[in-house]
Formats: sequence, C-alpha cells, structure tokens
Amino acid sequence: MYRTPCPACGAEVVFRSAASVMAVCSYCQSTLLRDADSVRDQGKMSAVLEDYSRIQIGTSGNWQGRHFSVVGRIQLRYEDGLWNEWYVWFDDGSAAWLADASGQYVMTSDLGPAPDAPAFESLRPEVRYNRDGRSFIFCDVRTARCTGGEGELPFRVGEGWQARVADARSGKQFLTLDYSDGPAKLYLGEAVTLEGMQCQLTREPDKIAETAGRMPGRSNVLDCPSCGGPLKYQAGRATQIICPQCQAQVDCTGDKAEVLQKVTQLERVRTTLSPGDEGKIDGLTWSVIGVLRCSERDDPSSQWTEYLLYNVNRGFQWLVETAEGWERVMVLDEWPERFTALEASYRQQDYKNLYNYAAVVNYAVGAFNWRAKVGDVTHIADYTGPMGKLTKESTSSEAGWSLAKPVPAQQIGQWFGKAQGSMPQPAESGTSESLKVACIVAIVVLLLINVPLWLASDDGDGIFFVTLIAGFLLWWPASGEFKD
Repeated sequence: MYRTPCPACGAEVVFRSAASVMAVCSYCQSTLLRDADSVRDQGKMSAVLEDYSRIQIGTSGNWQGRHFSVVGRIQLRYEDGLWNEWYVWFDDGSAAWLADASGQYVMTSDLGPAPDAPAFESLRPEVRYNRDGRSFIFCDVRTARCTGGEGELPFRVGEGWQARVADARSGKQFLTLDYSDGPAKLYLGEAVTLEGMQCQLTREPDKIAETAGRMPGRSNVLDCPSCGGPLKYQAGRATQIICPQCQAQVDCTGDKAEVLQKVTQLERVRTTLSPGDEGKIDGLTWSVIGVLRCSERDDPSSQWTEYLLYNVNRGFQWLVETAEGWERVMVLDEWPERFTALEASYRQQDYKNLYNYAAVVNYAVGAFNWRAKVGDVTHIADYTGPMGKLTKESTSSEAGWSLAKPVPAQQIGQWFGKAQGSMPQPAESGTSESLKVACIVAIVVLLLINVPLWLASDDGDGIFFVTLIAGFLLWWPASGEFKD
C-alpha cells in the first residue's frame, strides 16, 4: 500500500494495489499518475454520476476462492445509457474487473493480447467466436466514452477516453475483447451476483435513494425542462425518464436534465399498472417504474404492455400483459448452451421455436435504465419449452435472452392489491371501428342491388329471403362490436 499527499489539495491518496498507475483524488478529483515513488498531477477527472449501483469503493467479497476489494471505477456512457467498470484487487496481488450494468454483474480477468481476434469493425451481435474449444456468441458490440472515474486504476484514463469493446457469452462464461488502446486484449470470466460473491460493505438502500441520479454536491433535477411539470423521479432506480405530462424524453445522467426527444402526437394509453404502483412479490417490495406499450411491426393489431419493476436488492424484472394473460420475465445471466432458428437448449432442456417477429415501441412512460424511445425496433425470437418461454431479443448493437413464465391475473391482483381487468387495446378498438363501417357499407350495397330485383321479380319472396340471410351473415361478425 502506497500513501501520498495529493499535489493539488494535500489530501491523502492511497494506492492499495501495486499494479495501480493512476488514482483520482476523492476530494478535488485530480488525476494522479504514479511514477516509482512519486506522483504527478494530470488535471481534473470528472466526477462519476451516483447511480443505482450497490457497489462502492471498499466493497469486498470472494470470487473463485479469493478475497477481493473494490479500489476503483470508471463510468462509461453510450448513446442509450451507461455502465460501471469496477477495478478490484485480490489479496494475492492479482486484479480483475467487475462490470455493473442494469443490475447484471460480470467478473473478468485480463489474459493479455488476443492475436486471433477479428477486426472490431467486423463484429456484430450473435457472431460466434471460438476460444480454447468453446464457442462464444457476441451479445454486445459498442463504442463508449469515459465520463468519470474514482479511486485507483491500472492504466491512464481521462474524460473523453473511448472504450471499444465486444462482449460475448457462452452459458455463464463471459468474454470481452477490448480494442480501446490498440490491438485487442482478452478478458475472461463469468456472470456473478453480489450475493453469490458474499459481498460486504455495499451501499445501503437509503443511501442509494438519497444520492443516486446526481453528481456529487449537486441536487437532483425534479422539473421537466420542456413543460416544467414534476418528473416524479425516484432516485437510484433509473436515469432515463419520460415526462407523463408532455411525453418529453429527459436524460438525468448529467448535472442538468436534457430534453432528448419530444413526441408531438402520442395517444394516451390506459394500462392496468402505472409507474409508482408497488407490489409484494416473493416477500420483496417491487415498484413499477416504467411502462411500454409495444406491437408487432408487421401486425399493429397485435399489442402488449411491458412493466419494468425494480427492487433495490434484486435489480430489475418485467411483467408482460397480453390479450392471453400475464407473464413474469427475468433477464438471463446464463445463456442457452446452443440455439438455432428452429430450436434452443437451455440447462440441458430443449425448446422449440414458436414465433419470430419485429417488435416496435408505441408508447413509453416512466423511468428506464436505458433510453427507451417510441419507434425503437427489436427483433424477437420466442422458443417454448419445459420451463416456460425463452426469448431472444436483438438489435444492431446488442442481444439478450430472457425467460418468461405465466402468472394468473388473480396473482397480479394479489401482488399489487387491485382488481385485474382486460388490457386496453386502442389499436384493436380502431380495427373494430373499421369492421363496423365495412359491414354497414356491405349491407347497404346488398340492399341497393337486391331491393330493385325484389320489387320487379315475380319471385319476390324468394329474393327477400335470400337478401335477409345474406344481410344477417354480413352483420353477424360485427354484431358484438356494437355492444358497450
């Protein structure tokens, strides 16, 4: 352990790891580079945004039988969100990185150069990469920029530094190819949980609620910069908010709210659950923080509603409401062992492909841990099997898997303390109106053609009877739509 006064403010700065070459002074945010037994001030480093992460400098735990402590962090931001990379130091002198994104955690170790790595520009989600006889599938390929840092780090990094990374999964195994500083470097590890690593000294829920969503020393933004209305922002849960008054899309990851997009015409949608509703699920309190109304791109009448739930100790999960019922959806840390367009294998059980379609977001309200936008398109592949429904979601930059299990509507009512009605379907209502109009027009045309024949024919009774039957058959499909 190396201690030195900060050249800028005089506060003590501690290098816990011998491998650390950089530290950020916690008092003045000066970036200090270590050279032998001296340090040099390299200027200011932006403060990190305090988000919903349970990890902090000093958090400790055990991974693969070794004790570690968190000693540093860099915060990386991309177009639709941000994530943390925590630098951890083990008691045996080795180090690793603990990635923290939307409540999912991955621990990886630096294995050095990867000479067989493909060019970064050639990588896409779902491309396969073989390593030591194991097939990995890329799940995330993106360029992000560093927006802040704290603690000590093993290399020099500053505001504006860009990370070019490609992440891949194989079951619970996790692999990263890092192209940030030249030729690719390989990091290998696995998906983890804080409970599984027996983490201690994590942030308390009330501390997260008190500080999350703000820069150190600055207050939270509470008013929409577009209309001035209250945002009802629940700190620590998300960084992207959609104003319920004007539908402006507001980014609260900076020190000042920024209007990203304002939807000029947006149909008001009634949903069974709303942001702010709380439910008791498996003995834990979950809050509804965001609501999406989605539809199939090629069949707008096929609609469903997705509810984003948050618990400070368990992170995020989803409830999905369709015309057929409810599903509880968990994002998977462990991917299927194999999958094709026709089938998938998860935990040694087979799943058959059910549907393939493109989903589009038609309505969004509340808070999200990424930048949810009306018009977002995601490609969906559903597989049915013994444990429920496996779903693969993919875009141009990322892919992920989730597992959905059906939940009775009565159970939803018990969880959230409200009676469950049928899901509102505005688009289907429009379809019903069109059906009514079409039926009426067809009946009018039928009468215009047959009434003159009926009056002029010697067999008027027969024509009248046929016309009556035909009119009834035209009217019957829409008859239910005329009822309230």
